[in-house]
Amino acid sequence: MRHPAVAGMFYPGSERGLIKEVQRCFKKGPGRNTPRTGQKVIGIVSPHAGYTYSGPTAAFGFLAMADGGLPDSVIVIGPNHHGLGEEIGVSFDDFSTPLGIMKSDSILADAIGLPPDELSHVSEHSMEVQLPFVQSFSTDIKQVCISMMDQSLAAAEFLGEKVANAVQTTDKNTLIIASSDFTHCGNNYGYPVPKGMNAGEFARSRDMPVIDRLLQFDLQGAFNEKRKLGTTACGLGPIAAMYFASRKLGANNAELLDYTTSYDISPASSAVGYASIVLH
Repeated sequence: MRHPAVAGMFYPGSERGLIKEVQRCFKKGPGRNTPRTGQKVIGIVSPHAGYTYSGPTAAFGFLAMADGGLPDSVIVIGPNHHGLGEEIGVSFDDFSTPLGIMKSDSILADAIGLPPDELSHVSEHSMEVQLPFVQSFSTDIKQVCISMMDQSLAAAEFLGEKVANAVQTTDKNTLIIASSDFTHCGNNYGYPVPKGMNAGEFARSRDMPVIDRLLQFDLQGAFNEKRKLGTTACGLGPIAAMYFASRKLGANNAELLDYTTSYDISPASSAVGYASIVLH
C-alpha cells in the first residue's frame, strides 16, 4: 500500500475537507462537476501543484474525462522530482488517499512489461495529486502510476509504446494522464523575470509556444521550443509519453481547455504555469 505523501499539504488531509476542496476546484474552474455527454478522452495533460493554485485548471481535464465516459483504469505518468528509484518506475501498489484506496490495475501494470519500482513513488507528489479528482467521480476506477526520471524524447517514445501496447493487449478502457506543471519563474526558481513583465506574463510567454506545438502533435517541436526559450516545464517527458501512447490508440485532436499561472491566484515575484489539455 502506498500511503499519501502530500495530504494535508498539497490538498486537505481529511475526507470531508478534500471533498469540499475538489468541489471548489470544479466550481472555480469549469463551473460544474456534473458530467454531460461529450467526446471520449484518450489522454490528459494535468498540473500537479497545490489544489489552491492548479486545482481549478486540473478540474477542466477531469470533467472532460467524465463527459466522455469514465474509464475503468487510469495510467498516470509523472516526473520524478526526488531522484529515487529507476529511470522509469512502474508502481504495482494500491494508492491510499483521504477518499479511500485506489486499487492497482495489476493486469495492466504487468502488461506494460517493466519491473515494479515502488521506491520512485514513496515521496513523489506528481501522480498522487491526480487521484482524488478521479476518485471524486468513482472509487471503482483503478490506477497504474509511472514515474519518469529520464525525460528524453527517446524515453518518452519507449514508454508510450509500452503503454499503448498494454492498453491494446488487455483491451482495457483506459485514460492516460500526463502530470506536469509548466514554467517555474522568479528568483526563487533561479529564473529571473525580465523588467517590464510580471511573473505570470513571463511564464505564459515561455509556455504558449511549447503548448502550441503540443496542440499540433509536434513533440520534437515542443522539445525544441522548450530548449530555445528556457521553458521549465517539469514533465515534458510524461507529456510526450502520453502523446505517443494516445496517438497509437487513435487520438488525432488536442484541445487546450485552460491555462493559468499561480500569479493569477496570488500575484508575486514568482509564478508557475498550469495547463489542461485533452486528447481525443
